[in-house]
Amino acid sequence: MNMHNEDFPLPVGLVSVILHKGPLADGQIIEEFHIKNLIVANASRFMAKRMRPGANWGAGITHLEVGTGVGDGTQASPQAASLSQTVLRSPLARKAITSWTYLDSNGQATSAESNILQLTTTFLENEANGAVVEMGMFGGDASNTLGSGYMFNYKTVPVINKTSEYQLTFAWRLTF
Repeated sequence: MNMHNEDFPLPVGLVSVILHKGPLADGQIIEEFHIKNLIVANASRFMAKRMRPGANWGAGITHLEVGTGVGDGTQASPQAASLSQTVLRSPLARKAITSWTYLDSNGQATSAESNILQLTTTFLENEANGAVVEMGMFGGDASNTLGSGYMFNYKTVPVINKTSEYQLTFAWRLTF
């Protein structure tokens, strides 16, 4: 029985990646793109553990990790993301999610609970400097330790050269 169809929708994700100079509100955007991401196979296990009544198991999605691992690819074209991914290939930096916001069906922030959640994190000038080509969100028993917790989603991108001159913001939208 195929459970992956319109009758049983899976979570989907969209990530906005913005390289900018100074705070994002200042509008000095150097590079910006919006891409679909891959919800990894382990995400179902993560969600099931969180849903189980009486379970006292970790938190929701709490951390964003970026890395430099290209796998069999190059910086311009890293190896494609895989459903079986559980860690980044070559972790560079990890940071706690800084905001969680519900969005309405038009993508606008709302105080009402909805099936769309946006998680945002910004790496400041002194954080995550390097040739970023991979990213993933982690939760459950995740901590500030690279690779800890359960990976929920993963994405590779052509290289983003993050230096101490820039900040790098990720706004990850998950629709359930």
